Amino acid sequence: MNYLNGKSVYLCGPIHYQQDSGMPWRESITKKLEEYSIKVLDPTKTSANGMSEVGEDKKLLKELILKENWTELKDAFWPIVRKDLRAVDQADFLICYYDPCMPTIGTIHELVVANFEKKPIFLKYDKSQLGSFNPWLSVLIKTKYFHSSWESLFEHLEQINQGKFDISYWTL
Repeated sequence: MNYLNGKSVYLCGPIHYQQDSGMPWRESITKKLEEYSIKVLDPTKTSANGMSEVGEDKKLLKELILKENWTELKDAFWPIVRKDLRAVDQADFLICYYDPCMPTIGTIHELVVANFEKKPIFLKYDKSQLGSFNPWLSVLIKTKYFHSSWESLFEHLEQINQGKFDISYWTL
């Protein structure tokens, strides 16, 4: 059926506190998503007003925090927040990589916005971290959209691509 052809996905997950800025997992699943002709919206590959959340810009943002330069920090970071939230608006669905040991304000904000917009949210989690799992996610994400492996998540996407899905949730 190729239901996912032409759809778009936002890749949601920790960036700020990740040493690798969360880039490796995004890069590894992007190739598979593109096989379905899905447009991938990756916040680690974009910038707003010349600033991004990764690389040298990430270092600059940290310097502003350490200097307690809140005005300049907000001026630099606000366009990034708006661009990320706009990408959530534009996405047909989200894939969130969840690490309960990693503090994430932006990820939670994006999940809440997507939930209000009634967008399907796939959550990838690690079973070894279940002791730290936040139960709030069980309210934001439908039960069948929790996946402990990328293989399981992509099997679910394959079912959707074949037209086997809950039409009350996928109203795209």
